[in-house]
Amino acid sequence: MSPPPKTEAGEDRVNAGPPFDELRRHRTIGWDLDLTLIGHPASPAMHDFIRATPEIRHLIVTFRSHGAQNHIWSDLAGVDGAPPPSCFAGVVNIDDAIVQAFRRINQHRASGHYTGPLSPAEALYRSWKGRMCAQWGATILIDDMTDYVALGCTLHGIELLHPNRFGRF
Repeated sequence: MSPPPKTEAGEDRVNAGPPFDELRRHRTIGWDLDLTLIGHPASPAMHDFIRATPEIRHLIVTFRSHGAQNHIWSDLAGVDGAPPPSCFAGVVNIDDAIVQAFRRINQHRASGHYTGPLSPAEALYRSWKGRMCAQWGATILIDDMTDYVALGCTLHGIELLHPNRFGRF
């Protein structure tokens, strides 16, 4: 096993190279939780990066709702090597009402009762994470569900990065 990469000053550098070098340009980063910080093959590398960069504000932005958001810290703590709550500036979860409206329109689409353009409920849901990142000052979002968050990221000028970029899968 080779030693970790070194900085120009000769110091060990956690997670050197793209996309981690790209993330170091940001002062605040939005992180999805499920299948990004929890359950993705690159989660350990992302955890190492978060712990190694206390100068960056790390924010969890999650679609968890209906009580599932109450288990964020215990679920994260159940992952070996996951960063503790003190590594994060905060957690933002989506409102239950937004999720319920989104689910209703998805049911109508699945049954063929609605085939039109993006509904207001869908637009609100799909723009929510980008809006939250903008409100918290995050300039990039790491999220596995790019189709569900790209609209908001585009609307609010937030860079979007899929967690697959952190390794070979």
